[in-house]
Amino acid sequence: MDNQPLVSIVTPVYNGSQFLEEMIESAREQTYPNIEHVIIDDGSTDGGKSVAILKKYPHLRWWSRPNIGQYATQNELFREAKGVWVTANGQDDRYHDKYAIERIVDHARKHPDADVIHGITHIIDEEGEHFPFQYPQKFPYWTLQYSLNIRHCSLFAKTELMLKHDLFFNESLKYTGDADWIFRLQLAGLKFSRVNKYVSDYRHHPEQLTTIANRNPVAWAARDAEDKRLQTLYGPNPLIRKLVMSWVNFEKRKRVASLLLKGYRRSDNGWIKQR
Repeated sequence: MDNQPLVSIVTPVYNGSQFLEEMIESAREQTYPNIEHVIIDDGSTDGGKSVAILKKYPHLRWWSRPNIGQYATQNELFREAKGVWVTANGQDDRYHDKYAIERIVDHARKHPDADVIHGITHIIDEEGEHFPFQYPQKFPYWTLQYSLNIRHCSLFAKTELMLKHDLFFNESLKYTGDADWIFRLQLAGLKFSRVNKYVSDYRHHPEQLTTIANRNPVAWAARDAEDKRLQTLYGPNPLIRKLVMSWVNFEKRKRVASLLLKGYRRSDNGWIKQR
């Protein structure tokens, strides 16, 4: 199987019944033949709904145990992964199409020096439909310390190197663990390589942790404190940060302008096409 290395998909689950089955199906439908999908139910309190879904899929390697938190669960999953490559896909997300992992492995064959391979992430809404505003993601890697433009759901890392460099999630964080992890992957000297195709669909919906924090002033302040902490650790040059953020915001404004010209308008529920 040297030409078809095992790929580990790991997914922490907590009260995930709303979208979990869609995520599992998107992984099961992949054309790439050598995949393991490992899931931990982190003490869900949804009356057994998440566990009932997991029981429907005998191909999964999964177990349930008391709650210890998202990032601690993610680290447990990383240690359990048996694949040459490991990727963390959330319970709310899904793969963009059935060829996503095949594209990643094909890219790995063509770029054997790559340690981290990632694709483009497609943003979807609660119903799984195309989100009109798609975040700009194709920035040079040197900007990564100042602006996170890679989503972890579309990122695949060599498991051996991740374990060797102790590149686990920081369990002291609540909101920004994904960003912290990706920053440290880069700073450890791992070589990044991009597949210029959509790999995963990241879902915007009202009950995800980031959205809840936007509605809660205390949570928003905690997340803001974590953001500032990461800026100090990984993007210490304020002038470079200002330049990078100006660039990122310019690219965002171009996309907003394009949507306005196409007849969209902003609302509390996102972007709406005007009639």
